[in-house]
Amino acid sequence: MKFRTVGIFAHIDSGKTTLTERILFEAGKISAVGSIEDGNTESDSLQEEIERGISIRTTFHSIPWKTTFGEFQIQIVDTPGHIDFRNQVTDLLPAMETAIVVLEAGTVVQSQARLVMEELLLAKVPMVFFINKLDRFGEEYLDTLVSLEEILGGAPVTLFQRDSEGKMEYFLKAPARFPKAVKEELISWNDDLMISSWNDPSGQTDFPMIGLHAGPKEGKLYPVYGGSAKTGEGVRELLDLVLWTEPKEPLFEEGIPVLVLSRRTNEELGRYSVVYPTSEITTKALDGFAKKTNTILPVFYEEGGFSFVDPETLDPISTLLPGKLVLLKENSGLISHPGKRLQFRTNGEGPKNSNPSDRIPSPFSVVIEPEHSNEKEFWLCRLEELTWEDPGYQLQNKEDTGQLVLFGRGELHLEIGIRRIRERTEKKLNFSSINIAKIELLKKMSHKVALEHRAFEDQKSSGALIAVLEDTADFSKQIAFEVSLPEEVKNSIETSFQEACLHGFYGEEVAGLRFRILSYEMPKGDLQTTLTLLKVAILAGVKELFPSNTYLVGPLTEVDVMVDADHLGVVLSDLSRRNAKVVSILEAVAGKSHLKANAPAQNLLGFSGALRNMTKGIGISWERTAFTSEFHAVLKE
Repeated sequence: MKFRTVGIFAHIDSGKTTLTERILFEAGKISAVGSIEDGNTESDSLQEEIERGISIRTTFHSIPWKTTFGEFQIQIVDTPGHIDFRNQVTDLLPAMETAIVVLEAGTVVQSQARLVMEELLLAKVPMVFFINKLDRFGEEYLDTLVSLEEILGGAPVTLFQRDSEGKMEYFLKAPARFPKAVKEELISWNDDLMISSWNDPSGQTDFPMIGLHAGPKEGKLYPVYGGSAKTGEGVRELLDLVLWTEPKEPLFEEGIPVLVLSRRTNEELGRYSVVYPTSEITTKALDGFAKKTNTILPVFYEEGGFSFVDPETLDPISTLLPGKLVLLKENSGLISHPGKRLQFRTNGEGPKNSNPSDRIPSPFSVVIEPEHSNEKEFWLCRLEELTWEDPGYQLQNKEDTGQLVLFGRGELHLEIGIRRIRERTEKKLNFSSINIAKIELLKKMSHKVALEHRAFEDQKSSGALIAVLEDTADFSKQIAFEVSLPEEVKNSIETSFQEACLHGFYGEEVAGLRFRILSYEMPKGDLQTTLTLLKVAILAGVKELFPSNTYLVGPLTEVDVMVDADHLGVVLSDLSRRNAKVVSILEAVAGKSHLKANAPAQNLLGFSGALRNMTKGIGISWERTAFTSEFHAVLKE
């Protein structure tokens, strides 16, 4: 049996979950096809997924599939389409052997699909494309192919067509019915294939099929099928095409040959991880890995101590097969992070804040306070479960105030996180509205200052400090000494400068500035008194420069909206009220309009809910928020 891990990726509402449902039905795993509208699909089981009609977390399904060229066990990975859950997608990529990218007919390639394709290209995952909803949009997919070519930097190869009776034909089933030009496209990516085909005038070797087999893995060929996930047209043919193409090679790196894809919790298994072995290995051999790394072995490392189970039967597994997804029950001796290799706890210690989501701090947060102080531990446990399962969340425990701060990837991400921790309990929890990070930036300037503070009836002085305050090109706070000073004086100047930047004219932290120390005339006398006065001089002097010299900035959100043309006017009016700048409006088929705009993130809070109300649930939006020195919104200046 050959295993093949296949990820399904798409923009929100393109039909990714519907395709997964149809695949399960065609494979005989389910007796009837569920629907997103009815909330009875195999992939979307969380209450929030059912209510909102979107995928929130990755799901895994295993199906048997027979083809004319072999039998396979396909491990389908259905990923979320919303940008707030993007980290779940990127964490999976190291284990993806082939990707199905679902595109929606009648429109250009949409934003999240574009981002996913860029990630797949970087990860060198072979891609097969499926243009969905042809039952509704017929032949309206030219714009899709044109934008796809622009993203890929090369022409995709369309391997489906309708015959004279309107029936869909697919290349793998009937290659003879396709024009010669299509077959040439399948070999033109490889010079050796082309030359070999020229030297084979009798056509004894099927070079187009060879090209279709190898091209996607080489990143030189992008096959495209089309059909309808809802009706099932083209779905079986799509799976055959995916299995015909050569998969990505397994990863061979130093360390434990097990990749962690996702983490879960349920009543039967407790905490567990979905893992992907990159080579065959026994649990006994894993014990050997621990010994090689000088790990102090806890008692569970005795023979049979690893708790790997089959995802279908939940039976224990002692040998891991390459490419076969299994479940690893968590325990005190292992550290699993999605997107990373399995790690051993070393020297009896646990992980030190190695959450993958701390790569890019989120600007979205909520402050959480239990209604009763004695319930804090209860809520802390619930929050830690949430952040363990989805590392896109981050938790900050403020011991001084008793508050808990939850950071998330966006508004939707935080709303769902709050709902999930409040499920199945009567305990009350207070939480703030969503907070969005802001900072003050120094305007373009270079200001020379002389700082000095006197006290005790002018008898004591901090000494005269000459410095330049200037802007930087990023969000950094820098200090540079262009004069030699004692270490304790340098430390005092640096800490005072950092403290002065904590609260600017608008009350936010000040960034994007450099403090260059040119000279300092240090007075004689008690050093501690001098340092105290020097701190006052710097705090007062630097803060005096902030009014009229800083401006307030926050994260910028890019928003894509797909809406009926009838509702375009009211959506534009709402975006105008939010001070959004419209970038483009494109006409799509079936009376749809594709709108792009950007606005300060704080102005777009609540927009997705308002959009659903304005468009009677038809309009959908996709939002990408970032907060960097190159990507931000000016709020006040």
